[in-house]
Amino acid sequence: MEQRSEEWFRARAGRLTASNFGRLLTPTGRDSSQWESLAIELCCACIRPDEVQWEGNFHTDRGEALEPEACEEFSRLMGLEVEEVGFVTQDNNLIGCSPDRLIRVNGAFVSGLEVKAPLSKNHARYLLKGELPDEYKGQVHGAMAVTGFPCWYFMSYCPGLAPFIKKVCRDDYTAKLEDALERFVIYYADFRQKTMPVLLGRGES
Repeated sequence: MEQRSEEWFRARAGRLTASNFGRLLTPTGRDSSQWESLAIELCCACIRPDEVQWEGNFHTDRGEALEPEACEEFSRLMGLEVEEVGFVTQDNNLIGCSPDRLIRVNGAFVSGLEVKAPLSKNHARYLLKGELPDEYKGQVHGAMAVTGFPCWYFMSYCPGLAPFIKKVCRDDYTAKLEDALERFVIYYADFRQKTMPVLLGRGES
């Protein structure tokens, strides 16, 4: 399916997706305080999937416009074949991610790519620090948790500046996030059972 299409929005509705994984686990590996608010949002998305939409802004619009160019540059620099996909879920069909690209080697998917196109001041900071930015840690490690791949690539792209490409491999944070995802599925199932009747007017608040 095409990302940001109606079909894509509906596929994501009520599912925990990689863009929200940072709300489960902080960059330091501790449980976030946002579990309840996230569970409420997921319940409401199940009831009103028509309200689920891409909350874009200047930065997301910029990223979307530059993404094809960035992916072509990544493929050229790394010598890797990339392919655009729609939405990927775990076998449980409850948790998913929308990779910017998946990477093929000898015909098989083996990894993925997360692309950002920040303003030059932020790109320069990523380039100089040389590490996966904390704000994307949950998303990148979460993509590995969803797909089971051993590594994922992060790319920051800003025309006129050198690109920043970081290969991120599974580590202790990935394991902690996988554990948090498993625990959240249990938490959300219990929360949903208690909450949905109230939201639908079939129980007591």
